[in-house]
Amino acid sequence: MKRESKGLRSIGIVQHIVDNKLITRGNRMKAEQIVNSIVTTNDKRKIGRVYDVFGPVNRPYVSVKAFKSVKEKQLRRFTNKEIFVL
Repeated sequence: MKRESKGLRSIGIVQHIVDNKLITRGNRMKAEQIVNSIVTTNDKRKIGRVYDVFGPVNRPYVSVKAFKSVKEKQLRRFTNKEIFVL
Protein backbone atom coordinates (compact mmCIF):
# COMPACT_ATOMS: atom_id res chain seq x y z
CA MET A 1 0.00 0.00 0.00
CA LYS A 2 1.50 3.32 -1.03
CA ARG A 3 -0.15 6.35 0.54
CA GLU A 4 0.87 9.92 -0.22
CA SER A 5 -1.81 11.98 1.45
CA LYS A 6 -1.39 14.97 3.75
CA GLY A 7 2.25 15.40 2.67
CA LEU A 8 3.22 11.94 3.93
CA ARG A 9 5.04 9.27 1.91
CA SER A 10 4.77 5.68 3.07
CA ILE A 11 8.04 3.89 3.78
CA GLY A 12 6.38 0.59 4.62
CA ILE A 13 5.05 -1.61 7.40
CA VAL A 14 7.01 -2.07 10.65
CA GLN A 15 8.12 -5.68 10.91
CA HIS A 16 10.60 -5.75 13.81
CA ILE A 17 11.96 -3.68 16.67
CA VAL A 18 15.66 -4.13 17.46
CA ASP A 19 17.78 -1.96 19.79
CA ASN A 20 15.36 1.00 19.73
CA LYS A 21 15.12 0.83 15.92
CA LEU A 22 12.08 0.03 13.83
CA ILE A 23 12.74 -2.21 10.82
CA THR A 24 10.29 -1.89 7.95
CA ARG A 25 9.98 -3.57 4.58
CA GLY A 26 9.90 -0.58 2.29
CA ASN A 27 8.47 0.28 -1.06
CA ARG A 28 10.66 1.10 -4.04
CA MET A 29 12.36 4.38 -3.13
CA LYS A 30 15.60 6.28 -3.54
CA ALA A 31 17.61 5.81 -0.36
CA GLU A 32 19.42 9.13 -0.64
CA GLN A 33 16.06 10.92 -0.60
CA ILE A 34 14.89 9.48 2.71
CA VAL A 35 17.99 8.93 4.89
CA ASN A 36 17.76 11.27 7.91
CA SER A 37 14.13 12.10 7.07
CA ILE A 38 11.72 12.44 9.98
CA VAL A 39 9.42 9.44 10.38
CA THR A 40 5.83 9.84 11.53
CA THR A 41 2.66 7.90 12.16
CA ASN A 42 -0.36 8.49 9.93
CA ASP A 43 -1.52 11.21 12.36
CA LYS A 44 1.86 13.01 11.93
CA ARG A 45 3.23 12.04 15.34
CA LYS A 46 7.03 12.19 15.00
CA ILE A 47 8.66 8.95 16.14
CA GLY A 48 12.20 8.97 14.73
CA ARG A 49 14.55 9.40 11.76
CA VAL A 50 15.49 7.10 8.90
CA TYR A 51 18.82 5.63 9.96
CA ASP A 52 19.64 3.23 7.11
CA VAL A 53 18.26 1.68 3.93
CA PHE A 54 19.52 -1.78 3.01
CA GLY A 55 18.66 -4.92 1.07
CA PRO A 56 17.23 -5.37 -2.43
CA VAL A 57 16.59 -2.25 -4.51
CA ASN A 58 13.02 -3.16 -5.45
CA ARG A 59 11.86 -3.72 -1.80
CA PRO A 60 14.52 -2.42 0.61
CA TYR A 61 14.45 -2.59 4.36
CA VAL A 62 14.42 0.71 6.22
CA SER A 63 15.88 1.15 9.70
CA VAL A 64 14.34 3.95 11.76
CA LYS A 65 16.10 5.15 14.91
CA ALA A 66 13.44 6.18 17.42
CA PHE A 67 13.64 9.49 19.24
CA LYS A 68 14.63 9.20 22.92
CA SER A 69 11.22 10.52 23.93
CA VAL A 70 9.54 7.45 22.38
CA LYS A 71 9.62 4.62 24.92
CA GLU A 72 10.09 0.94 24.05
CA LYS A 73 6.53 0.14 25.10
CA GLN A 74 5.25 2.73 22.60
CA LEU A 75 7.49 1.31 19.87
CA ARG A 76 5.90 -2.12 20.20
CA ARG A 77 2.55 -0.64 19.20
CA PHE A 78 3.96 0.23 15.77
CA THR A 79 4.57 -3.42 14.78
CA ASN A 80 2.50 -4.26 11.67
CA LYS A 81 1.58 -0.57 11.24
CA GLU A 82 2.44 1.67 8.31
CA ILE A 83 4.86 4.55 8.92
CA PHE A 84 5.68 7.59 6.81
CA VAL A 85 8.29 10.23 6.05
CA LEU A 86 7.50 13.92 5.73
